Amino acid sequence: MTRRWRTSARCGARYDGEFHHISIAVLSRCSVRELRVERYNSTAKHLVWGGALLGGALFLLAPPAGIRMLAAVGPTGAGAIVSHLRDNTDPADLAGVADRLDESTWGLVVVAVNRGGEDMTRLLTHAERSASVDLPWGDLEEELGRDVTRPVLVAS
Repeated sequence: MTRRWRTSARCGARYDGEFHHISIAVLSRCSVRELRVERYNSTAKHLVWGGALLGGALFLLAPPAGIRMLAAVGPTGAGAIVSHLRDNTDPADLAGVADRLDESTWGLVVVAVNRGGEDMTRLLTHAERSASVDLPWGDLEEELGRDVTRPVLVAS
């Protein structure tokens, strides 16, 4: 049976004057117990840094999956996303989310802009376990602007 999976573009619409974006990845464990991204989608995919929104989070939670994701979607903005997550998250909270993923055969990673973690986990009614981390948007837009305009060095 083929399953279809997609996110609603309506999540990327303006609501109360703020943008809301949602990036989602379904992860599975391969034969060597490594997490791999099976499917992903994002309402931010049209943004130059849209792939980094999910790829950066995955890089911190499941590094091999995050690296493969960033290789597929491009690294633009990944430095700013990873730095923002690292600088604005309690390492124990981030480790707790990573541990939840590591305990499972399947996982769902959702990165939601301008949505609270409790609001999102409440929607996952069929999940056996869930964990979330709330972050401020803060200076992320400025950080992304610097990251996007930074020249890329290419080894010759």
